[in-house]
Amino acid sequence: MKKLTLKDLTESQLQRVQMQQAQAKRELGRDLTNGEKGKLKDEVIAQIMKELEAEEKKIRAEKKKQKYKPSDETFDWSKKNHSRGFR
Repeated sequence: MKKLTLKDLTESQLQRVQMQQAQAKRELGRDLTNGEKGKLKDEVIAQIMKELEAEEKKIRAEKKKQKYKPSDETFDWSKKNHSRGFR
């Protein structure tokens, strides 16, 4: 999965990034530098990407499980064999 940018995030995810920055600002008691903001933004985006990948993995597993349909009949090779051969 490619790295997400701020444009790719939903509104709630953007609020999450801004909230994390506000919490860090409050903890430090000063404004964050550009480097600190960027590092924090990258960390939050990485967390969001991991969550999205986990959700996608669950969805793929469910689809795979739904696709699999066990049957009671055995494979019949004679269905594939042509009595007169291929023409």
